[in-house]
Amino acid sequence: MNLLLRIIAIGLCWIPVQMCNNHEEAAAYLPGDILIGGLFPIHKGVSNLLEKTENNSFLCNSLQVRSMVETLSMIYAIEKVNNSTLLEGIKLGYELYDTCSVTLKAVQATLNFIPEFTTMQNSTDCSNGKYIGPIKAVVGETYSEISIAVSRILGLYLIPQISPASSAAALSDKIRFPSFLRTIPSDTHQTKAIVELIKTFKWNWVGIISSDDEYGKSAQDILNSLFKLEGICTAFSKTVPSYVDHPLLQASLDSAVSDISASSTNVLVVIAKGPIVAKLIKDCIKQNISKVWIATDSWSISNEVISIKNVELAGTFLGLTFKMGYIMGFEDYLSNLKIPGPEHVNHFLEEYKELRFDCTEEYREYLECVNSSSKNCIFNSPLELKSPLACQTGNLSFVNDNFLVENIEWSETYSTHLAVIAIANALNKLLCTNGVCEKRLDFSPSQLLEKLKNGTFSFNGETYQFDSSGDLLTGYDVITWHFTKTTSTVQIVGKYDISEGKISINRSFLQWNTNENQVPFSNCSRSCNPGYFKKYSYISCCYECVPCAKDDYSPIADMTECLKCSSWQWSTNGSDRCTNRTIKYFDWKDPYAITLMAFSAFGVALVIMTIVLFAKHFNTPAVKAAGGYYTFLLNISLLVNLVSIVFFIGEPNNTICKIRQPFYGISFTFSVSCIMIKSIRILLTFESAKRRKVIVKFKYLPIVIIMALTGVQVLICTLWLSMDGPYRQDITMNDLIIVKCDEGSYQAFGIMLGYIGLLALICFLLAYKGRKLPEKYNEARCITFSMLVYMFVWILFIPVYINTTSGMYDSAVQAVAILASIYGVISCHLLQGCYILIFKRETCTREKYLQSIFSFYRAKRKVQSFCKSQFNLEIPTAAQKQDIVTTQVAQEDLGSKNGLRKRHNSC
Repeated sequence: MNLLLRIIAIGLCWIPVQMCNNHEEAAAYLPGDILIGGLFPIHKGVSNLLEKTENNSFLCNSLQVRSMVETLSMIYAIEKVNNSTLLEGIKLGYELYDTCSVTLKAVQATLNFIPEFTTMQNSTDCSNGKYIGPIKAVVGETYSEISIAVSRILGLYLIPQISPASSAAALSDKIRFPSFLRTIPSDTHQTKAIVELIKTFKWNWVGIISSDDEYGKSAQDILNSLFKLEGICTAFSKTVPSYVDHPLLQASLDSAVSDISASSTNVLVVIAKGPIVAKLIKDCIKQNISKVWIATDSWSISNEVISIKNVELAGTFLGLTFKMGYIMGFEDYLSNLKIPGPEHVNHFLEEYKELRFDCTEEYREYLECVNSSSKNCIFNSPLELKSPLACQTGNLSFVNDNFLVENIEWSETYSTHLAVIAIANALNKLLCTNGVCEKRLDFSPSQLLEKLKNGTFSFNGETYQFDSSGDLLTGYDVITWHFTKTTSTVQIVGKYDISEGKISINRSFLQWNTNENQVPFSNCSRSCNPGYFKKYSYISCCYECVPCAKDDYSPIADMTECLKCSSWQWSTNGSDRCTNRTIKYFDWKDPYAITLMAFSAFGVALVIMTIVLFAKHFNTPAVKAAGGYYTFLLNISLLVNLVSIVFFIGEPNNTICKIRQPFYGISFTFSVSCIMIKSIRILLTFESAKRRKVIVKFKYLPIVIIMALTGVQVLICTLWLSMDGPYRQDITMNDLIIVKCDEGSYQAFGIMLGYIGLLALICFLLAYKGRKLPEKYNEARCITFSMLVYMFVWILFIPVYINTTSGMYDSAVQAVAILASIYGVISCHLLQGCYILIFKRETCTREKYLQSIFSFYRAKRKVQSFCKSQFNLEIPTAAQKQDIVTTQVAQEDLGSKNGLRKRHNSC
């Protein structure tokens, strides 16, 4: 590397473009005990960059006034240090070079700071030039791409380089750039601030335009990575050349404008130099493009961009700039500038004075044209810097106006001033002790670098220190451009705190490029209203708003999924809230329930009346014929059946669900068992009489049969409850929760009902066989009809119940079936006896019943055989007893042996 530098130095000194020539001399210098170098883009570019050969020099064009002001800020800071006691007895000098915003030109200037190069200059034909001496530190450059190239050279000799504006994140790498420092934060923080700014306004669809240099590429890479983390998508990304005079610049800008016009995004992040941005925005104005422009520090307060004609038509401008600070006395300094004497050279100030105040022939012609009131006066670019004071004074050295003050960019100007103060304080720590400074000038730049890295310094009441990456974490100001009819101004509207990573903005200061001054919309998709959720496409920021399904909801906008309503709530499609479901069950207040309870109560009243009536007339033949004692068992079971209706009404619970079916099943099984005993007894009694022999001895067995038949049902219900019994079930149906009983095992439920049906069928068959018995004993017809009603009701119940199992009226259906069955039994078995006891008492005698029997057998031509077999006086007493057993009239209805004998006589 040393050899390469020597070759470059010899070559640069040998060719006609020598350092001692006027065009390649320092832009400004001041001799001193310790020299500080400076690199600033005082001019916008190099006009002959593509045509340059080894025989001609760089031709810089377009003086950048604001960069010149930053350079003057460095000079002013050095003069302030020299006039202070900070470095008592030591004078600081400076050697400043114009990089002309071109890396190659900056590298050439940097070689003047290298010890080997300056030594060779003094030993060559250039010895007649002014040798200023070794440089201990360098302030600059502004652009990151140039700083990266310069730092690679200065880093080889560990010459401290402090940049006031180069923010590329790569420069924080102390392995690659060991001597680089800066008085600003790196782009890592600026890109985070940009992301926070975008998030503040809830944008997620952003375009990026960056320069193709290290500054632009680095910032774009960091932005893209941060965008992914924060859910922000890049609508498009374009790069443009970083040099104003690049032959492909216009084509790149045209392509970028085309993408901007075609894209749906309203927010653009532009990472490029001011002159490049100025061209881009001019092209957008021509295309009537209005966007929100987010500016980085490189152009956020660029006067070149702000001063574009009709720039407000391009939209709203938001930007970040390094934290601004005020430099006391600097404005007065600029207002009283004069061209320095021989010892203090300042070429760019001379150029400025000529451009601003020199009375050129072209300017005279323009003034004459204006004074003649002509409308065709040509005002071209060379006249842009002309002051109204031009042609009014002869001494350019002393004439001044407020133009430089108006062009102060306080952020970079302040950062430049801080760089000089940092160097001066480090020199103080290196050379001074207790206020006494030793004029020891043989220290190496690396020693100064060490003091800079590890020390602190104060300015304007604040204390600063470089961090481990060589950065000052001063923070950022958020700015916007305010436009009036005549002026465009920069206004601070917020701040970004690096330590907390938060941005604060006063929105009342913002002027948006939309109707009613609303925040522009810049999202890939419109916000999803409550009641909808985002269904993403292949681009993470682009989605479709899909309504929430039934029983789902989204209470806030832009939810990624809908929430489930709780079990007691519901919602329709596209709902933003859940509504409580109405709990429904077969309520006591339901008209059907009231009707069922009325019928049940009426049935209870009938049964109780029957019990009372039968008890009062217990010894009558009508009661005996109805079943005697078993009638009361039947009545009690019917009462229990009627009470079971209560369990089918009202809000059910698990206990009620488990009780109600066994309660009904067992009680009705008991009722049918009583009816079966009655059927068997009547049938067997008269069959025995017809066949003249006793078929079955039926004494005391009915109770056993009733209990056995009922016990089978008890067993069925016990197994049902123990294995898979009924339970409460909540069925959700839209806005309803239907509370009902689920029967658990419907197979067991069917077996329970089927068993009752089987007993009913047996009763029906037995009764049907005895349908032609005597009229007074014709219970068989009633049993037949009641069992027929039961079977019809429950056969009809099955399809009706199946079709209502999802509703709350399945309980009502079963209750109706139970009541119909009970009323069938009451009507056929009880009301007939009650009718006789109340309205036909004259027929309720033994004689009438026997007469009925005699009539039955006479009609069958069997009365003689019946009398002989049953009432022959010659039959022994034992046979008569058998007759008493086998004859229903003798056994239960007619009562005694004597009565039979009396009827025998009539036979």
